[in-house]
Amino acid sequence: MNSIGKKISAARKLKGLTQETLAELSKVNLRTIQRIENNESTARGKTLLLICEVLDIDIEELLREQVTHVESFNKNNVHGFKLASKGSRFLANIVETLIYTVTIYIPYILAIRGSLKGYLNGNNSPTFEFAAVFGLIVGAICYPLFTGNLGHRIFGLKVIHEKTGEDFNKAADGGIRELIKGVFSFFIIPIIWLLWDDKNQNLYDKLTKTLVVEK
Repeated sequence: MNSIGKKISAARKLKGLTQETLAELSKVNLRTIQRIENNESTARGKTLLLICEVLDIDIEELLREQVTHVESFNKNNVHGFKLASKGSRFLANIVETLIYTVTIYIPYILAIRGSLKGYLNGNNSPTFEFAAVFGLIVGAICYPLFTGNLGHRIFGLKVIHEKTGEDFNKAADGGIRELIKGVFSFFIIPIIWLLWDDKNQNLYDKLTKTLVVEK
């Protein structure tokens, strides 16, 4: 329901009026009121004025709210999709990292160190090479399946091309995106960038011209 339809419906109920009564008092067709409240059409001109007079709604304030609603909708929607929020992107990244750490990275380190003691005493930080190769492999596998990585899949997100809105689901594209992401994980700039970006993009999103959206 759009903001005008929702406002009219709420104001009508607050006054204890039925749709039939509102139609009679405002001299507006009942079906028109039903369509407005059900978001099937938008009230305009004289129709809106008549309804607002009966419900004691400030028409100028109502129209300002509608403009704000449309601007907010346009800002957060691209190619028919809603942009993934900063919070959901952070959570998806954290959960994905934890899963890979427990299931792949730690077993890999233990295998080459031979024991937990060797792991704890050694230089255990992942290398650029490991991050790059791991990202390349994961991206090439996950993107054709999920149109994104494992974190995106878990949180109902996907990656699309910024210009066309098409699914970013080719193995090569996914591999390159995750490779860049893996290498950039050694720096804080790509993560911090997300906090202030209008489209909730990380630095590697901009380099690969991608957007993360809700499915």
